[in-house]
Amino acid sequence: MDTLIFIDFIKQYGYIALFFIMAIGLFFFPVPNEILLMSGGVLATTKMLDPLPTFLVIYSSILLHGTLLYVIGNVVYQNTNIKKDNQSIWYSRAVKGKELLDQYGLKAASFSYFFPFVRHAVPFSIGMSGITYRLFALMGFSSAFIWLSLYFFIGFYYGNSISDWSTFVQQLIYSLVAIFVVVIVFQIVKRRKQRQRRML
Repeated sequence: MDTLIFIDFIKQYGYIALFFIMAIGLFFFPVPNEILLMSGGVLATTKMLDPLPTFLVIYSSILLHGTLLYVIGNVVYQNTNIKKDNQSIWYSRAVKGKELLDQYGLKAASFSYFFPFVRHAVPFSIGMSGITYRLFALMGFSSAFIWLSLYFFIGFYYGNSISDWSTFVQQLIYSLVAIFVVVIVFQIVKRRKQRQRRML
């Protein structure tokens, strides 16, 4: 979807639109989450949005993201036999998150937001582990605050130095999508080579 559509949506509905775009984007947009955060920083340099409310709205969307994953992990574990469904995306996320929890304990939540996929797996697995939401929020959301601050201010810094910011955001998204595709292809090739080695 063209980024100008999102910009028009934010122009029309302001911070409410920003919240929904960020909340949905953290789950579903085919771009790295860091790009969303930097885009928020860039938007905060325009006349549409002010920096502090923009930062707080984006942080609220991250809190919603982590809370939903925690709740889903808790509900899925209680109501389905996830261990038997080893083909589901929830199972793979649970396994990845459980490995980190087994290795690092609750500390895994304190660095989970800095790594793609891990930021989804760890809250989900913590929800399945019986750890209280209060402990998860204390560790996970303090990490999320630092994560957001880093990328938001990168976007804010560059946004102040760019006149045609909408074109910049669009080109940045295209560039990172290309990098994301390259990483995916690399992972596919790597797994194929590993399978071939196992067969030998």
